[in-house]
Amino acid sequence: MKKKLSICAAAFIALAMTACDSGKTGTIEGEVRDAFTNKPLEMPTVGMDSTIYTTLSKKYEFNQELRKGKFKFVKVPVGAYRVYAGRSKYVKTRMKIETTEQNPNASLILYIYSAQVDPGLYQGTPEGPLKIDNKWVVYSTNCNESIAGYRLTMPQQQAGDAKASLAEKIGVQKKGKKGKKAKKAAPAQVASAVTNLPEPRVIEGKLEVFFRNASSVTTPLIAKTYPAVVAPIASHKDCKGFGEGETKGVFPVKDKATDLKVEYVAENLFKITGDLPKGKQIIQLSQDGKTVQTYYFEAK
Repeated sequence: MKKKLSICAAAFIALAMTACDSGKTGTIEGEVRDAFTNKPLEMPTVGMDSTIYTTLSKKYEFNQELRKGKFKFVKVPVGAYRVYAGRSKYVKTRMKIETTEQNPNASLILYIYSAQVDPGLYQGTPEGPLKIDNKWVVYSTNCNESIAGYRLTMPQQQAGDAKASLAEKIGVQKKGKKGKKAKKAAPAQVASAVTNLPEPRVIEGKLEVFFRNASSVTTPLIAKTYPAVVAPIASHKDCKGFGEGETKGVFPVKDKATDLKVEYVAENLFKITGDLPKGKQIIQLSQDGKTVQTYYFEAK
């Protein structure tokens, strides 16, 4: 009898607690925009993880506003949530929010971008992403302790010379009309073409770009810029990748770094902003203490 009484008492207490709960709710609303154009996207899919709140619900009543890229969820109990946004052929994004009884409402902007955007550095324009080609990447070097620098020249083999070199390597021989082997052709003279490190990309000094990472990582992206100077390779013995006879390279001044601001925009997409010091600069993007990419800029 005592056991039954305890069960009933517990049930009564639980019921009383539920009845006393204020059950305060609020409104979660916002807009979904293209990350590169900053324009609202028509009919995005928006929802809140592990809840009934989604724009795909048949009961969703704000479809007219959704056509303008705007969404709204009403009568949302206060608490912590993850709001996600996406669209067909777009990369999704998620944002954490938390409401309280003092502030039960929340307003936010979610950014998504086309899934066709390749990894790399971009400028945002009203027409869409404009890629900044990293034409210096083939000149980059690998360094164990120093920040990666660039070699000054790069020997290149022309297409015709490459074919001649391949023929020489495999020992191509032609047969005469009577089936006799012809003499092996004399080795072709392979003239190596040399290209110099391209001039840095010139900007006015204020950097504002997007970086699309190749893969998802849990650690933050770090962006720094360093003054770039021509220095002897012998002073950077930890760097590999220089050609024979090359005595100098372009290196960053490691102890004069300037931090750049990095903001998470969407899955694998970051916005990088900051004022570059005047002169030639090597911008380093890194994660987990490893260089992801370097870029060569000059601030006027």
